[in-house]
Amino acid sequence: MPSALLRLAPLALLAAVAPAVAACDDTPTADDVDPDATPAPLLEPPPPGAGRQLGLDVTLAPGDELERCQYVVVDEAIEIARFEHAYTTGSHHLLLYQTSLAPDAAPAAPFDCTGAPFSDLGVAGIAYAAQVAGGELAYPDDVALKIPAGAVLLVQTHYLNTSPAQLDAEVRLNLWFTEAPAAVEAGTLFFYDWAIVVPPDAPATAHMRCAVPADVELIFGMSHMHRRGVDYLAVAEPPASAEGDAAPVTLFETTAWQGIEPLRYEPARALAAGSVIDFRCGYQGEADRTVIEGPSANDEMCMFIAAYYPRVDPATELCAAPGSGPVLTGTQSCAATVSCVRGATDPVAAEQCIVDTCAASSQPAVDLMTCLNFACPTACATPGGACDACVLDRCAAPFEACQQASCD
Repeated sequence: MPSALLRLAPLALLAAVAPAVAACDDTPTADDVDPDATPAPLLEPPPPGAGRQLGLDVTLAPGDELERCQYVVVDEAIEIARFEHAYTTGSHHLLLYQTSLAPDAAPAAPFDCTGAPFSDLGVAGIAYAAQVAGGELAYPDDVALKIPAGAVLLVQTHYLNTSPAQLDAEVRLNLWFTEAPAAVEAGTLFFYDWAIVVPPDAPATAHMRCAVPADVELIFGMSHMHRRGVDYLAVAEPPASAEGDAAPVTLFETTAWQGIEPLRYEPARALAAGSVIDFRCGYQGEADRTVIEGPSANDEMCMFIAAYYPRVDPATELCAAPGSGPVLTGTQSCAATVSCVRGATDPVAAEQCIVDTCAASSQPAVDLMTCLNFACPTACATPGGACDACVLDRCAAPFEACQQASCD
């Protein structure tokens, strides 16, 4: 295994800092500290050649919320057999994203990415996710997550300091390499519902359905919500062609929104081609404020995340394949939704326009929004002529289907 696989920016590999020396005294006490000693690391790194450790340090003032990001350029192809992580108190999550960036487009230094949309960060998929202070993911023998040479990864941590004191936080993530090339490539399902509105003092539900076009084996599954989340259910529905009385199988269920432990499927959970992963998040609104989807703790999320093999296409991994996406049950047609979004004066109004789409127009609206997100993210960051031109050039078919859709 090559010894210099990852070109890491300065803070991605963090050396331990020597502690302050105790006051001099001829008589040793339990409080004395060896001046040559260093504190035990939060997580021991892999031995040379066996893997690498990524990390970030974060300092937050009382009441601060921060998302910190660090790009990592992979110089030579690697195969990851196991992930292992640890972080200190205050983190809401740790994520390792795969991106579409070229190495020369990735900033070298860590940066504040609070509230940054996926399109601005170049996110194209996910490699690892964690919501608890320590854990690991090991793939089966001869299965590995394969990262090509020249790929750019993104480490992201989300911290919220609710204490009255400064918070000095650490995050460490070990990538353990395979001893020999693996025959099967693993992937990660990263299903993110982008249509959520939680009215003040009222219950609400977000619902998403994601098609699985090939036979896969799930290794683990987990949910992700923010503090308005009160219940969650993800199920796998069998293919329409399944014979007999095949019924949906529960993949993950909880009433918690934080401290979520991944559910490891032992043995791996087999899903046949044509299956659908259906998941729902239930919320209870806050007083005097409408909450919508977004990355901040003040926003909401509804996600299903799962490690699986063998790997399928990126669109399937993001619940962006045909027939996939949020399920909308409002009262307006797809064309009316487009007009509503174009006229919206703020993000809450625009999100409400999308959620108000009726069931018969739901899939056409989702297909159009998905095309905009992938084909026209920059042009359609704000409504206008540039967005219109991009839609007609790159999303003409879903736009026409949207115009023809009704609520009948």
